[in-house]
Amino acid sequence: MKPTILFLYNSSLHAPQPWLDDGGYNCVSVDYDDTDHSKDRTQDSHKSHTRLNIDLGQPLAPQKINDALGALGLAMPSFILSFAPCTDMAVSGAAHFKTKGTRDPLFQIRATNDAKLVLAWDCPSIVENPVSVLATTWKKPTGYVHPYQFGHLLPSDDVHPEYPEYYPPQDRYNKKTGLWCSNGARMPLGIIGDNAPLGDANPCHLKLGGKSARTKYIRSLTPRGMAIAIYQANKMGA
Repeated sequence: MKPTILFLYNSSLHAPQPWLDDGGYNCVSVDYDDTDHSKDRTQDSHKSHTRLNIDLGQPLAPQKINDALGALGLAMPSFILSFAPCTDMAVSGAAHFKTKGTRDPLFQIRATNDAKLVLAWDCPSIVENPVSVLATTWKKPTGYVHPYQFGHLLPSDDVHPEYPEYYPPQDRYNKKTGLWCSNGARMPLGIIGDNAPLGDANPCHLKLGGKSARTKYIRSLTPRGMAIAIYQANKMGA
């Protein structure tokens, strides 16, 4: 039976793609129709990729995932990559924390629990999040990365497959991102050669505004080079 790689809060194929290209894994992405960015998600298909529509904020979510895997004849997860929502944790939104706390004093505890959901399974896992309070409400990140650091893993003539108007070739842009590794998961290796960012900032923040599902979906897309590097560092036998 092929190992199962589980992707939480994931709506595109960018993160699973390296594992799918390998051919030795079954990939399962879990998101919920009411997740703020899921309404604009792509519906790319692959024979080894399954989508589950499960509300990960509910207490029984891990059991529902396990039940679904069993019903599909898939193995329990061997590795988990989570893109837990950052809306209530990213320091870029700190100006709104006081108002949110007045409405819901537990809002960051709930957000932290979303990230810690990976611990429901006893396997290596990585949680991806921007610079956020997760460093204090849970634990310090294992390390920080930028998308451009993994551009060398993409073709020299690369063009972003979905949004080339927002993302530069080889995802060569800055976006300081924390990776929280647990249960033996390994940090990806980056910066080989003279790869450098094209510009000084995340182009999505410069060109995309508002709170539409489309904007949130585009901003949430996993850098493809980073996805390859995470696969290379954590594939079976690595």
